[in-house]
Amino acid sequence: MLGLLLAGPVAVIIALMLINHASARNLAAMHEQARKDTQTIVQQLRSDMSSALETYRSDTLDIVKELGKNQMATAQFYKDNVELVKNYQRMANDLSDLIVSNVSVLQRLAGLIENNMQCPAVRETAHGKK
Repeated sequence: MLGLLLAGPVAVIIALMLINHASARNLAAMHEQARKDTQTIVQQLRSDMSSALETYRSDTLDIVKELGKNQMATAQFYKDNVELVKNYQRMANDLSDLIVSNVSVLQRLAGLIENNMQCPAVRETAHGKK
């Protein structure tokens, strides 16, 4: 009878140990599954981040190229404007020379007209005859 009395608590202890062992195995399996899931998620995030980074690099490179083209166009615009100003300045100088030349010719013409002795009216006025 003593054997039966001692067998009861031993059976309970053995049952608890078996339950604990089964629970530990289930817990280890859950941890392993969680680790695998975490690794899968991390790999997916790395892949997504790599793709996003490559897209960002590509877009940034396109923007930089476009800005470079715009900068070159702006620089060419300023060079063209400098050339335009030089041409305008040369044309203004040529026009100034032409105006001075015309004024000189008109002054000479006015002098010739005033001193024209070939015209009978001018000769009479110059000699005092009316």
